[in-house]
Amino acid sequence: KLLPSRPNKGPGLRPRSHFAVRGTSPPLAAVDMAMVKEDLLTLIDMSTLECLNQKEGFPVANAFTVDDSFLESDTDHQLLVKVEFRQPVKLSGVRVWGVDADSAPTTVKVFQNKPHIGFAEAENEEPTELLNFGPEEVEKGEEKTVRFVRFQCVSTLQIFIEENQGDEVTKIKRISLVGQPAQAMDMKDWKPTKG
Repeated sequence: KLLPSRPNKGPGLRPRSHFAVRGTSPPLAAVDMAMVKEDLLTLIDMSTLECLNQKEGFPVANAFTVDDSFLESDTDHQLLVKVEFRQPVKLSGVRVWGVDADSAPTTVKVFQNKPHIGFAEAENEEPTELLNFGPEEVEKGEEKTVRFVRFQCVSTLQIFIEENQGDEVTKIKRISLVGQPAQAMDMKDWKPTKG
């Protein structure tokens, strides 16, 4: 509840804002609003990584490594990447690096917690976030922010590469998912106590 603050003048009074929030001190409010951004690569379960329409020899795992390998589409330019996290995460952004200008992604639909989605659903359904990448953004791997409030507890993420710069196939050098763990503990490290 917002209350009018005390006057800013007078002996022993510090300047204050026009409103004070009852029960919340400014340092605590600032901490709650802070977002620690990190690459979520270590929280991705690489054993469950999946991609529809990937070309043999150019699998999705290549897009989550830091080397010269890359992910390439097979029969057309569309790709549907499915990522599962080892623990729930808060997603704040997506970064994509292309291999060359013509095969780089432009239109990317991001869905969350829809592990069984296929191409038909991805094309027709409203995504959780729609991202549009320009040529410079995929060349430099610039971060595209997502609406953070929609990605507070993500267990699985589906990334639909709908369009590219015009080539018949799509090539992706790297995908980086940016955010933080939803909780401080990795569930793989959790051990139940007997008692």
